[in-house]
Amino acid sequence: MNHQPAYEDEIDLLEYWDVIWRRKKIVLSLFFISVFTTTVVSLLLPNYYRATTTAMATGPETGGLGAALSSSPLAGVLAGATGIQTPGDKVMVILKSRTTAEVVIRKFDLLKVFNHDEWNASRGTWKDPADPPFMEDAVKKLTKDITTFRKTKEGAVTVTVEWKDPGLAADMANYYIAALTGFLNKKSINITIQVVDRAVPAERKSRPTIRMNILLAGIMSLFVGVFSVFFLEYLQKARTVRRRKNRESDNAELAEKPEA
Repeated sequence: MNHQPAYEDEIDLLEYWDVIWRRKKIVLSLFFISVFTTTVVSLLLPNYYRATTTAMATGPETGGLGAALSSSPLAGVLAGATGIQTPGDKVMVILKSRTTAEVVIRKFDLLKVFNHDEWNASRGTWKDPADPPFMEDAVKKLTKDITTFRKTKEGAVTVTVEWKDPGLAADMANYYIAALTGFLNKKSINITIQVVDRAVPAERKSRPTIRMNILLAGIMSLFVGVFSVFFLEYLQKARTVRRRKNRESDNAELAEKPEA
């Protein structure tokens, strides 16, 4: 008696496997189509390269507590808990600003880089002068899609740029720090920026990661395939039950009719 549940579970598993095996062509077809499509798309996508520059922001703090926070290795954590703004917090605001983004865009002529299909290089004008790209769109693309800003718990700030040209990605990351320094000097803000690591052109691409894409596509296609075969099995059983009930109903009606 104690072995009954285990026996029933074994039967259920065999039934599930039987359903999958009978419709294995669906599962395998979805798997191979998904893997093949993902491989082709991944190979056709442009390669992107990531470059990161790291800097420390130091400056005078108001009060003894501020100075203590600035010299502490947990400056970011303690500052957040006490509500005091550290130099790192201030430079993060500047780095993420539209003003800094526009400086970088103009430095590298990114309007043309981002919209190269709309630029007529031979004439030196936009293909549609009445509808040129907007600076606002370039700022959004640069700050939201291409550049990542982060402040570590030690107080360092990092600027990471991901772009199709590894050299341009490194140049943009480094120039962000140069633009930051220029802004601080122009506004006479008493914060010193010390570069810890300059960005260098990446030798390996950051994306697309073909192996990971293929792996995820394969796993997802297997899930979809298994779900599909069970759903089809459910529909088939539902149709079978409905037909059986219809036949039983017809037979019952025939049995109730009086013989002529």
